[in-house]
Amino acid sequence: MLQRLLRLTVAGLIAATGTVAVAQPAEAALPHCNGAGVYTSTWSGAPGATAWIPAYVTSTFNFNCLLIRGDHNSGVGELQRTLSGIYGQNLGPNGVDNDFGGYTQTALRNVQSALGIGVDGEYGPQSRDHICWRWTGSNNSCIWLNNNH
Repeated sequence: MLQRLLRLTVAGLIAATGTVAVAQPAEAALPHCNGAGVYTSTWSGAPGATAWIPAYVTSTFNFNCLLIRGDHNSGVGELQRTLSGIYGQNLGPNGVDNDFGGYTQTALRNVQSALGIGVDGEYGPQSRDHICWRWTGSNNSCIWLNNNH
């Protein structure tokens, strides 16, 4: 009965509007990171501290961007430096190579799981905000970007 009601409701909406809207993931509208930029922390533990993080780079830095397997740029390298240096993740025989391959995807999944956030092996705003980023000029010290971690 419920399925029939649902079908009738959907059919009525299609008939009334002539269209069907399909929801897309929120990240679908975000650009792919194509480099890295200096982010200044607002975290109360180190306000003003900086970290290089993935960014969509034009004439400015847009830190709301995505990295997925197959991406190759300096933003991937900064993610790899943090995954390896801060979280002790194995990046395979090539180490930090700016290439988002299987080792980077597995390392990111491991960190996402440890942080208790969605585990998909893709980098986006949720991962950015929960990762403790390698502090500029340090190999093993990190900063949070804000107080939302």
